[in-house]
Amino acid sequence: MAQIRFRFNPEKLVQALAFFAERGVRDLDKMKAAKLLFHADKYHLLKYGRPVIGDQYACMEYGPVPSASLNVMNDMLADDAHFPPMAKKMFDEYLTVEKGLFRKYPVFRAKREADLDVFSDSDIEALEYAQTMCGAKTSWTLSEESHAEPCWRAANEGRAPGGSVMMDYRLFFEGHPEAADMLRFVEAQQEDRDVSDELAAHRSPQAERQYASPRR
Repeated sequence: MAQIRFRFNPEKLVQALAFFAERGVRDLDKMKAAKLLFHADKYHLLKYGRPVIGDQYACMEYGPVPSASLNVMNDMLADDAHFPPMAKKMFDEYLTVEKGLFRKYPVFRAKREADLDVFSDSDIEALEYAQTMCGAKTSWTLSEESHAEPCWRAANEGRAPGGSVMMDYRLFFEGHPEAADMLRFVEAQQEDRDVSDELAAHRSPQAERQYASPRR
């Protein structure tokens, strides 16, 4: 059975971080951001059939992590950034990184209001849900709570100590029997995308699909 995949949207990532930061989410470091994105994506997937950001999730030691988003955030925090110029331009316009002697981990701050036009109404609903449910909690509390998530627990069975494994979006439906119809819809949508990809590959034999792997 083909893995369920979506297209990562870096613009939505930047605007989601700006959304959380401008609404007063405290200590928005990369771990807390990853957990907020996870809860927004899971909420939207189960209710509307797709995630907000479209990233591929990895099961890692501290919980589920959006892999491409983590790579972009790591590059934003690094002194020698490798993220694409478009992502850098968006980050520089909407976000800044605050570091300090008395702050263990750098945090993201908003320079300006998020551009909500990149989101659907249901996207904003999911982001508001994540903010309300998780915004006041610490990164480490969210990490510990994520270990109780059925999707992380299922994926973690195949994870080597210190390593990571990619998570099929089907796992997000673990423990949610009420969303069985939505899972069938999501699977049918993926089958349609696979057929389209196969047809496109026949038209362009040199086409290759690239998948992001999370960097620590």
